[in-house]
Amino acid sequence: MKINLLQKRLLLLLIISVSTNVYAQNLPTLEYLCTMNVKLGMPLVPGDGPHGFRRIIPIAGGTVTGEKLQGEVLAGGADWQVIRKDGAAEISAEYQIKTSDGVIIYLKNIGLRVASTEVAARLGKGEFVDPKEYYFRMVTVFEAPTGKYDWLNKSVFIAIGTKNPQDVEIKIYKVL
Repeated sequence: MKINLLQKRLLLLLIISVSTNVYAQNLPTLEYLCTMNVKLGMPLVPGDGPHGFRRIIPIAGGTVTGEKLQGEVLAGGADWQVIRKDGAAEISAEYQIKTSDGVIIYLKNIGLRVASTEVAARLGKGEFVDPKEYYFRMVTVFEAPTGKYDWLNKSVFIAIGTKNPQDVEIKIYKVL
């Protein structure tokens, strides 16, 4: 049996339709968890090293707001950044939050902030820059004690950062 061009196209369309439908059913979705407004201290700048330009930004406090997670960002910890030769900033921030009911939870944000030289300079001066002008994404890993917040240890979270003049806003989403 010989298949003509129209039949081949219809068969290809059917295969694409079925595979796209199966794939779409498995796509992850996101559920909003919370917003952290993290206050920063004055950066410590070791400068150029073998991996790039290093700076350490102390975490000075902040707030956590959300339906399932509220509290405060505790002072302590820092964001250990490496600014690569291509200008991208590798983010590695470790700190802790204290929930509104007194539970201490450790977290780590690992990600990238990518901006043009001009936008990075404006951010560095403390100016507000529309977040559409740069890319600031992270994976958030929580380490909660056994109990009420143990569910944080059992999911994957991603975050979107916005650098404001007074803090960094981090919106965290659970990957479903």
